[in-house]
Amino acid sequence: MTNNKNTESSKGDGGPPPPPPPPAPGQLENMRFHGGNAIFKSGPLFISSKGIGWTSWKKRWFILTRTSLVFFRSDPSAIPQKGGEVNLTLGGIDLNNSGSVVVKADKKLLTVLFPDGRDGRTFTLKAETSEDLYEWKTALENALAQAPSASLVMGQNGIFQNDQTDGSLEQLKDKQPVKSLVVGRPILLALEDVDGSPSFLEKALRFIEDHGTKVEGILRQAADVDDVEHRIKEYEQGKTEFSPKEDAHVIADCVKYFLRELPSSPVPASCCNALLEACRTDRGSRVNAMRVAICETFPEPNRRLLQRILLMMQTVASHKDVNRMSTSAVAACMAPLLLRPLLAGDCEIESNFNVGGDGSIQLLKAAAAANHAQAIVITLLEEYEKIFSEGSMSPGLYSDSDECGSEDEEEQELFLFCVR
Repeated sequence: MTNNKNTESSKGDGGPPPPPPPPAPGQLENMRFHGGNAIFKSGPLFISSKGIGWTSWKKRWFILTRTSLVFFRSDPSAIPQKGGEVNLTLGGIDLNNSGSVVVKADKKLLTVLFPDGRDGRTFTLKAETSEDLYEWKTALENALAQAPSASLVMGQNGIFQNDQTDGSLEQLKDKQPVKSLVVGRPILLALEDVDGSPSFLEKALRFIEDHGTKVEGILRQAADVDDVEHRIKEYEQGKTEFSPKEDAHVIADCVKYFLRELPSSPVPASCCNALLEACRTDRGSRVNAMRVAICETFPEPNRRLLQRILLMMQTVASHKDVNRMSTSAVAACMAPLLLRPLLAGDCEIESNFNVGGDGSIQLLKAAAAANHAQAIVITLLEEYEKIFSEGSMSPGLYSDSDECGSEDEEEQELFLFCVR
């Protein structure tokens, strides 16, 4: 899908060799598949995420299909995951046929442009080599040429939706009549929007910290479901700031609703299991064991989200004399939302239940899971400074040694391309 603008941009940057031809009709049959769609290309690219505190470019593994460009921390087909857990998608963008591709050869930058939406969308990536740059450019143009029509893509920004398999327009309408711009986001975009500004969740957390800590039963007392859904809808329609006069219980339930609707658990199953193992150690070494568990098993976006929620919970508990929400009470309210796999029975809990076959064992297991989850969160709250002390978190794959140095001013203004 090469237009004149793309051709001029390429020539203006040093006249690269012509890109390889698009795949022949029969070639697609031999392609691998992801989410039911043929993979046009996969491999490493760099993303810039100034908005969430990364100091430079991060290397991630990308997979391109005709409907989306998604990325992972590493090649999902190459590295076995701990505990058999899937290498989760960190984020990506939905594609439509309105997109175009522009390259900046001297800096090996690749920009995907979409004219749709309120202000359009622009996503910039960096390739390792010039050869990779033009291979990705060609692959993206081929994918965009076969991408769904822009009129069929749900959501104002078309960001971070799941891959769609081929199907009729009627099936798409039945499955996704409307996509919320607030709930159902990937974890890397839970706290910040694509431009680095505070997200719905971050603003709601700040509201609770500033205006909800003196409200009795905050996080425990339920608000009317219709009021919660109405406030989220208002946010989507432009009321993006929370007034000090708003009902704190409604905003607190907005936070819970947001966490409940995340496409994956804030704390993945393998991380829950690691925390369970750490909690089984003796009291003297428990804090260190939990720090190691978080350092070794948590994906960076999940750790950041967990820490942010814990800080809000600490603030609420620090006013327990007024709001009657102690550390234990706050943990009881939030643990099921943070440690989903544990409450869902996806983690092994040691027990010696000896009861009849009348279903009592299921109740006992559920109670044990809830108690374990609450105990874990209480420890995380009480020992927060020791567990999350600065410098205690080790770098993950594609860490500093894989990052490029600082870039010029123009590159520092690039939009956050991610997840999350």
